[in-house]
Amino acid sequence: MTAPTYEPNVVLSTKEFSVVGTRPIRHDGADKVTGRAVYGADVQPTGLLHGKILRSPHAHARIKSIDTSKAESLDGVRAVVVASDLPHTDQGATVDYGEGAMDLSFMRQNVLAQDKVLYAGHAIAGVAAVDAHVAEEALGLIDVEYEVLPSVTTAPDGMADGAPIILEGLRTQELGEELDGASNVAEHFQHSLGDLGKGFEQADVTIEREFTTAMVHQGYIEPQNVTALWNNDGRVHIWTSTQGPFEVRGAVAASLDLNVSRVKVTPMEIGGGFGGKFPLYHDPVAALLSKKTGHPVKIIMSRKEVFESTGPTSGSTIKIKMGATKEGKITAAYAWLAYEAGAFPGSPVGAGAECVFTPYDIPNVVIDGYDVVVNKPKAGAYRAPGASNAGFAAETVVDELAIELGLDPIDFRLMNSAKEGTRRASGPIHPRIGMVETLEAMKAHPHWNSPLEGPNRGRGVGVAFWMNGGAESSCSISTNADGTINLTEGSADIGGTRASAAMMAAEVLGIRAEDVHPAVVDTDSTGYTSGTGGSSVTFKLGWATHEAAQDLKS
Repeated sequence: MTAPTYEPNVVLSTKEFSVVGTRPIRHDGADKVTGRAVYGADVQPTGLLHGKILRSPHAHARIKSIDTSKAESLDGVRAVVVASDLPHTDQGATVDYGEGAMDLSFMRQNVLAQDKVLYAGHAIAGVAAVDAHVAEEALGLIDVEYEVLPSVTTAPDGMADGAPIILEGLRTQELGEELDGASNVAEHFQHSLGDLGKGFEQADVTIEREFTTAMVHQGYIEPQNVTALWNNDGRVHIWTSTQGPFEVRGAVAASLDLNVSRVKVTPMEIGGGFGGKFPLYHDPVAALLSKKTGHPVKIIMSRKEVFESTGPTSGSTIKIKMGATKEGKITAAYAWLAYEAGAFPGSPVGAGAECVFTPYDIPNVVIDGYDVVVNKPKAGAYRAPGASNAGFAAETVVDELAIELGLDPIDFRLMNSAKEGTRRASGPIHPRIGMVETLEAMKAHPHWNSPLEGPNRGRGVGVAFWMNGGAESSCSISTNADGTINLTEGSADIGGTRASAAMMAAEVLGIRAEDVHPAVVDTDSTGYTSGTGGSSVTFKLGWATHEAAQDLKS
């Protein structure tokens, strides 16, 4: 069918809905409250073996030798794998894993350390055994000889002259040009608008501050888990709790040099992710162990492993300088953002630079961004990755400017709000974004105008920007003889995906939400669907659901 014409910044519908906007019982609710829902740890295929991962105790060390012979000879151990069991590749190929991309060679090095370990908790070897206790015992029998090296734990330390080099082959991309010589700075980029020097000359008040933020883990309740079966026909079946089953399929296939059609991923119920369950960790290890043993292999991280080995949000060092006239107009803003990427390039500093001053109409802006590798786990996504660091820093300085100028913090923001037509320092021009309307609603709210209750109380205000994006989604709908419908989709259900899709389908078809049976299915059973993240699923899956329901209706 022909898609309707979409006009930006208009109300698409004023229709009163019969299903959308109601609160039906969630389709997965009964299973979850009764304990019947199947999570990754619950998968128990016949012949299951249990895997464990040997991890580095050092933040930075050269691996001089690995001897797995004692572990392999332990009764009950079925296989041991190390980095040499993974295919080798040179740098250059990239793999998408949802809210980010990673060089394939770096991804393999992160899965199993090769010549060096780059953070405490870096995986070195995998063991499969008849039970988890035997596998754990076998880890203690693997002899690893290390040459301990100096480590780098903050972005400024990594950028300093003479800093220990973490990745010998890494070269800085300096404003689009590759520099000579090894460096811990993967990239330096810059956004600029207007004349920064002139803008600060026009300012009556200038405030400059430096901020540091720490790496913070997502803290999802359910630990990372995977069960893998390498079948006799050469296909690999992965069961895992993930935000992006198709991203896992692609990353596993790339890491094992397989075509994506050789990998099937079944997404299980997921106990939280917040961006942290996109990246690939032990899935290829479980697959290789399964290939060696001919049995399915399950690996579940302990809570300690989750915190030591999986990707938190970046720590950062941020310098903000802003100037304003005595009347309250911000004339210039400068940001210096250095984000910790972890052991491999790919921090969310780009998103931080995109968001730092974006709520405001500032004529003169320069933003310098630095992606810096450090001896910590590779950074991952976490709730608007990169934006919260930058927004915290910028909003603090905005508040200080308002105080210095004697202005109400909301009024000061209203005077400098970005509007439709405002150009961002990164280039794009804002559509209608509602900044002014939001601030006016905040100012009119009774809470803002009510007296503070007691001493040592305060009331703050802050604004932030995030650029939502959409991508591919698939949905299939079929009818049953009793008038109900089956709906299959590939978006992992974190925030009520099944319920929202069912409600939209029901709305189009004129039936109850309870008469829709939604299912999140494996990657063989639905078309490509991008991962559940970035607050995108209701729109992108909803669009696919709407189109599928319209097709069925017609």
